[in-house]
Amino acid sequence: MKKSFLFVAAVVLSLVTTFNRAAFAQSPTNTIAPSSNAQEIEKTNNIKKLLEITGAKDISRQIIPQLLINFKSEYPEVPQKIWDTFAAELKIDDMVDEFIPIYNKYFTNEEIKQIIAFYQTPLGQKTITVIPQITQESTAIGIRYGKVAVERALKKLEAEGYIRPSR
Repeated sequence: MKKSFLFVAAVVLSLVTTFNRAAFAQSPTNTIAPSSNAQEIEKTNNIKKLLEITGAKDISRQIIPQLLINFKSEYPEVPQKIWDTFAAELKIDDMVDEFIPIYNKYFTNEEIKQIIAFYQTPLGQKTITVIPQITQESTAIGIRYGKVAVERALKKLEAEGYIRPSR
């Protein structure tokens, strides 16, 4: 049971960060080496501005408690101390900071500026408003899908003799 919990937790966190990355450019501070290159500094600052505009940290703060509620309902036998420790390990600022190199890798500074311009339009503002609901619903699908996939995988491993039946 612990193995399946950890696997589902990893899958869900991966999905959460994937949805956040796709919808909200997010920024790391220590991952990019300090640069004297004014263009790189400007680009990093623009990525941070994009994160600010999209509310990436706020969205992560909203998703994580929902994630914990879902986990607790799926795994009522897990003691509260485990959930508290798990939650304490989820450092939103650190997680969000890890995304700057990703956006740096895939977008030019001009593209980041265009994304910022989009998010400042009415449609961009609507996108920012509805993405949390889309992410929440998508996360629920990811949790359900991950749980079913773990159960199928465990049954296969049991049938092949790699693990003992969990009964």
